[in-house]
Amino acid sequence: MNPMAAVAFILCAISFLLYAEKGYKRMLALLCAMLVILIALLRIFAVTGLYDAGIDRLLFTTELQTTTYNGYPNNLVFHAAIAFLLTGLSLLLLINNRIHASQWLALPVNGLSMLSVIGYSYHISSYYVVPSFEPMSFHTGICFMFISTALLVAKSEKGFMTEISKLYAGGKAARMLLPAMIVIAVVLGYIVLAGMLKGRFTVVVWISLFVCAVIFMLGVLIWVTAFIINKYEAKSLQEKKLADEERREMAEYKIRQSQERYYTLMNSVDGIVWEADAESFAFSFVSEQAERILGYPVERWIREPDFWEQHIHEEDRSRAVNYCLTATAEGKSHQFEYRMIAADGRILWLRDIVAVIMENNKPVRLSGIMVDITEQKKMEEELREKQLSQQKLITEITIRAQEKERNELGLELHDNINQLLSVSKLYLGVVRQENTFNKEMIDKSYVHLEEAIQDIRKLSHSLVTPSLGANGLKKALEDLTGSVHKLNKIDIHLSVDKDFELLLQDKNKELVFYRIVQEQLNNIVKYAQASEVIIRLQLQGNQLYLLIHDNGIGFNVKKQNNGIGLKNINSRVNFYSGKMDLISAPGEGCTLEVLIPNE
Repeated sequence: MNPMAAVAFILCAISFLLYAEKGYKRMLALLCAMLVILIALLRIFAVTGLYDAGIDRLLFTTELQTTTYNGYPNNLVFHAAIAFLLTGLSLLLLINNRIHASQWLALPVNGLSMLSVIGYSYHISSYYVVPSFEPMSFHTGICFMFISTALLVAKSEKGFMTEISKLYAGGKAARMLLPAMIVIAVVLGYIVLAGMLKGRFTVVVWISLFVCAVIFMLGVLIWVTAFIINKYEAKSLQEKKLADEERREMAEYKIRQSQERYYTLMNSVDGIVWEADAESFAFSFVSEQAERILGYPVERWIREPDFWEQHIHEEDRSRAVNYCLTATAEGKSHQFEYRMIAADGRILWLRDIVAVIMENNKPVRLSGIMVDITEQKKMEEELREKQLSQQKLITEITIRAQEKERNELGLELHDNINQLLSVSKLYLGVVRQENTFNKEMIDKSYVHLEEAIQDIRKLSHSLVTPSLGANGLKKALEDLTGSVHKLNKIDIHLSVDKDFELLLQDKNKELVFYRIVQEQLNNIVKYAQASEVIIRLQLQGNQLYLLIHDNGIGFNVKKQNNGIGLKNINSRVNFYSGKMDLISAPGEGCTLEVLIPNE
């Protein structure tokens, strides 16, 4: 082997080992491949007479000039230079991930190396010498065979080599047959060549034998290929059949599971799931819940065509059946409520939700669910009774409040205003009888009349609804608390958030808050013996909040929470779905808290 050829092979090996690396290693791989290409081009230029740089004589120059083989000097032969050129280009393409082109360049290198190795194996120079060129050494051919094969299989998952590397039947057959084909061809060629050299038969006979042997061996290889492919195909079909069988069994299993879940779901629904004919109302399916809810076996629902109609409460039967007939005829899904009589005589309320299945614009089937709403009906009835009772209580409290106001008005007129007017009349009567000007009597009459006027104004303010629309709730409360403070010497601290009146959605609630404050102040004046009162109005989220706290003597809430004033406040709060809380104890004052939704 020429020394420069050995260097080129070392560069090829380094480039191949580093082709998948990155950074400086990749740059080194590219440099080695380009040096191989440079060596090959310089030798090709020398052989063609373009320029002789003596690249193949740089190393061991003296030994190369004196060494010959079969009369040929130890130079880098032309077809070896071509092989190095193709190998270097293939390495460059491999490094740049151009796999397909790299494999096509490596393929002729493999052919040239095989030509040299076979020629040496047959000991005939004509098989490894291209005419008019020097021979390639045996070990050079071996090296080219290894490097070209490595280039072909380096990334066999890409390019044309992928057909051989695949795991399918064709790839497996190719990997088995390629080595056999090469070995058989080489052996046959050797036998034919040996026979020709010994002169046992003529050239025509040997060629004929070679052709027949090739045909026979190719036939065997074709049979083996067919056997392998058929074997794998049969195995694949068997696996596919088993897989299809497994899928079919799995599908059947899933269908059974789905049906079981469907029936379990229907029987676990808190209602009677059913299907019936749209014309006759005869049931074709009824869930097991029917027996649990009404007590009748499912078989009776299906066996007796008029079972449903006959077990509807007689007061609802005509209405329910006629409604269902009308809605079904119109093809409309519908729902209605009626009573049915259970097996044990109980009367149950059911809500029947019905879907109408149409075909060719005609109702053919009904499906639905009957839901037991007996408890709901009981709750609705209890709610109605509670609302009626509450309404009666509100009416009673209102009447009692009116009577209380009338009594207080009568007492105020009788005990105070009437007395003042009577005294004034008496004084004026004395003056009239004396028929003289009595300034003292007139002044006393004037004072009593002024007191009577103030009491009448106070009564009118307490009875007449304040005009909150003009001045607002805050101003009305300021007037109210100012009047109470003036008459009863109680310190009242009023606090109304600025957003309270702005965000109050229902203005009628202003009057409710005014009356609650007025009622509680009356209670404080009469019973609490308080010297200080705190009143606060504010927004808490979406709730209107009122706080009234006094420092009076307090009371036991459990024993004294049934006064007409507190009941009047509670009725007003309940009217708006609010909440009232009263906190008090003897000697600890009293706190009233009211929350009403701001809707």
